[in-house]
Amino acid sequence: MVQHGLLPKPLPSDLLTVGQLLTHPLHPEPHTKKSTISTTTTSNLRYKDVFSVDSEGRFITNYGAKFDLGRIFRQPNLLTVRAEQMIQRTSQSKAQAFQAVCNDPEARTWISEQVKAGKPLYVVLGITELKNASFKRAKLHDAGASNRLNETPLENDAKVPKSIRARADASLGGIGSAPTISGVFGMDVRHVQARITTPAEPHRLEDIGYHWYYYDVPGSSSKEQLIVGLGEQLKGQRASSDARLERGRSWMLRVLLRAQCCDPARQHYAGARLLHTQECCAHSKPDFNLADEIYDIHETA
Repeated sequence: MVQHGLLPKPLPSDLLTVGQLLTHPLHPEPHTKKSTISTTTTSNLRYKDVFSVDSEGRFITNYGAKFDLGRIFRQPNLLTVRAEQMIQRTSQSKAQAFQAVCNDPEARTWISEQVKAGKPLYVVLGITELKNASFKRAKLHDAGASNRLNETPLENDAKVPKSIRARADASLGGIGSAPTISGVFGMDVRHVQARITTPAEPHRLEDIGYHWYYYDVPGSSSKEQLIVGLGEQLKGQRASSDARLERGRSWMLRVLLRAQCCDPARQHYAGARLLHTQECCAHSKPDFNLADEIYDIHETA
């Protein structure tokens, strides 16, 4: 099954590569910085899967060909997927791959430009492609008494990504113009934090959880450095808890700052609350996935 985070819609495979830096996961532009890094490639022929789709027509979750009935029993919008081939390309070491990207002077220049422009940053460390994939509407047979699925062709007005419904994207194909579609359906895409600082400047609270690398800024008279951090993968298992944790950290940071001028008891209380927030979020149940997190980045397409 698709091991990398399932994208809410497929993307053209010629626009994405492992080691690529992005400013938006769903809008890879041809001029975004691409680096060559070592990857491990796996391939499966005659690939089968089951996808769920939300009310907006976005892919949400894939369950695999041998799905757990309990996971899809209450899913109203299911699609069966059949592809001639599934190809997964993954960086051999996430940290080393990201460091190799950052060691490229051109990549650091590009990162610095995005930092100055105030743009978010992401890096692609894994890609899942489907070759000649076809989709059908699926419903559980016998009201879920078994794992059997009834399949029917997609309706013309089906709430699915446009590229698999009609001729919405010539670079991908589509059921309206061809029986199959090829493209990138999954990505290991990660948050990247970067800023220009000095060695004397301490890290911030929001830097927790990132793996940091430091590079001198050429020609700087004040010993400026570009610091670049690799964050977590965008995926459902951590998206919800990470968002709650960051909100909790931000709120508790404000409390701690106010407590600096107050008595030690209030400082201890604030610290204990922050620890409690971290523990609760670490055991929280996921309630949304990659599609939600990516679409929170003001996706309008």
